[in-house]
Amino acid sequence: MKKKIFVASSSQSRRELAQNSKLDWVFIPNNFNEDDKKHNYQVHNFIDACNYTKSLSNGKAESVINDVNGIIIGCDSVVYIKGQILEKPKDRNDFDKMMDLLSKYPHYLITGITIIDNIDKKKVLFNEMTKLFFDKFTEQEKNELIDKYHAYDNAGGYTINSCIANKVHIIKGTKDNVIGLPIERIIYEINNL
Repeated sequence: MKKKIFVASSSQSRRELAQNSKLDWVFIPNNFNEDDKKHNYQVHNFIDACNYTKSLSNGKAESVINDVNGIIIGCDSVVYIKGQILEKPKDRNDFDKMMDLLSKYPHYLITGITIIDNIDKKKVLFNEMTKLFFDKFTEQEKNELIDKYHAYDNAGGYTINSCIANKVHIIKGTKDNVIGLPIERIIYEINNL
């Protein structure tokens, strides 16, 4: 019996990536309240950032465990740069600070993934990381990221499938991970559950 795969995410970028990859995954909104976890979790270094994203991905996957039968994928991504994490920008000022920082230094996009098989009662948590840097952004590009590409819905304020695609330089890792859904690794982990 082939198990249905559910992704506990409302992210349009993740959904488009799965569709473009011809994956028959079902995207469902999760019921996880991230704010409680964010206020209680201290991130001091790279390891903390990895554990933080795994914890959030686990909360998202667990929040739908009683709603579906099959394999559940929970994802959470943050940008890690210069000893701090960047999540979704709160406002234009926060966004501008992030863009300035991201165009000066290389950074990591860290995605925490939780995969739960709630039929066979198996679970795996892991991180996928991509190191990248950007060329400097123009004001027009920044405005377009906000107006057209939902900057306030994305960790670090960006999605690389946007007006800044030509400014992205991946040092190590995959583009899929930067979008927040490292498909190849997820499929590998599902096959080895």
